[in-house]
Amino acid sequence: MTALQLLEAYRRQELSPVEVTKFMLARIEEVNPKINAVYYVVAENALKEALASEKRWKEGNPIGLLDGIPTTVKDALGTIGMPMYRGSAANEAEIATTDHSTVARLKEHGAIILGKNTMCDYGILGAGVSSKHGVTRNPWNLAHNTGASSSGAAATVAAGIGPISIGTDIVGSIRLPASFCGLYGLKPSQGRVPYYFPNSPSLVAGPMTRTVDDAALMLTVLAQPDKRDYTALPFDNIQYHKELKPLDLLNKKALFIPSLGFGPTLDLEVDLHIRDAVKDLKYEGLNVDILDTPPFKKDEYEAAEAFYKIRTLTEFQKLPTEDLSKSNTIYNWTRDGVDMKATDLYDAFNIIQKLRERAMQLIHGYDFVLLPSTPIPSFEAEKAAPDETRLFDPWCYTFLFNLTEQPAASINCGFTKKGLPIGLQIVGNRFDDLGVLQLSKMYENLRSEPIVYPKF
Repeated sequence: MTALQLLEAYRRQELSPVEVTKFMLARIEEVNPKINAVYYVVAENALKEALASEKRWKEGNPIGLLDGIPTTVKDALGTIGMPMYRGSAANEAEIATTDHSTVARLKEHGAIILGKNTMCDYGILGAGVSSKHGVTRNPWNLAHNTGASSSGAAATVAAGIGPISIGTDIVGSIRLPASFCGLYGLKPSQGRVPYYFPNSPSLVAGPMTRTVDDAALMLTVLAQPDKRDYTALPFDNIQYHKELKPLDLLNKKALFIPSLGFGPTLDLEVDLHIRDAVKDLKYEGLNVDILDTPPFKKDEYEAAEAFYKIRTLTEFQKLPTEDLSKSNTIYNWTRDGVDMKATDLYDAFNIIQKLRERAMQLIHGYDFVLLPSTPIPSFEAEKAAPDETRLFDPWCYTFLFNLTEQPAASINCGFTKKGLPIGLQIVGNRFDDLGVLQLSKMYENLRSEPIVYPKF
């Protein structure tokens, strides 16, 4: 059931938060040994919160928009009393003493925290591979990858362990796992969702769900103000879940970019399903232009990789030397960054600014940009990237829109012949989060059949 369906069942007293929480805890015990998406469970506290929620619903006084909805929280997001590792065996457990902004909003609205989700080392790998947590597997095919640092969050929702989860996205960690796991994932505009501590100008948090409606509900909650985040946008008080009205597509324009030119060669099945999705939207009235020539060259993202490599190295090299090898993939990837000069980093920053400018120009004169969320379907579960000598490749169709601060979503648009999900990426103008949600909802309604998620 979706979050909205559960809320309606609570309202009608057809289900109780206690029943649902018990079911989700049992579901963790049943499927987590297969997918490895949850590393820490707080069953006793979850049931305590569920009892309190049940009482509120019986009295007709739910405390918020998510009262009684079970969910999980990503490793990197502080949750009082729970351990954080940032996915790395090189890190000691850090017990959170404050709630991350997103966790605080969920709690304020009555959501029930079941536990913590796995993530890759330092959130920078485009795969569900962690030196601390091990391999997180894709519920659609256990031999395949979940993709990126929100891998555990995506796998739990796809496997039916709660209908919603928080993702974070610095180069694509909401959209990539959403694509690989057949979910809807929204990277909001930079600053739309308060994020404390704001340790990167391209890092955002957003909803990962099975439906656009649930994502809109979740964004209404996550976008509530947090006075700690001095970088957040002014609070707009949009009730996103109440504003999913159909767009007048005849007055909307989109640019379709089949290939950005970065990274791996575009998979033929991905290309076919993306083109079909764009045709569906065009048939409904959306005005679509096609950019047939890729706007970037294959290796133009190398400056961005260098920048994020140094960001990771800065955190990583503060650890004791004897612990560094415990996170072997990160250790090897960051070695050439050790000798990088400050002037080299500044040059890389300026190249990124040029990439940012060119990416922003793509949407000039348009309401949306449409492209694949990733040029390839999910790859082998144990690998850190399709080509492990090119760890940044999985981010090649997503990282630009972190730099430009635009809202961008991944929505399922089909499956490969092997049954692996494919994601269409919908990018909007800066601050038009609602527009991205509205177009996403219209496309969701166009899908001929609802998605039937794996049962195992």
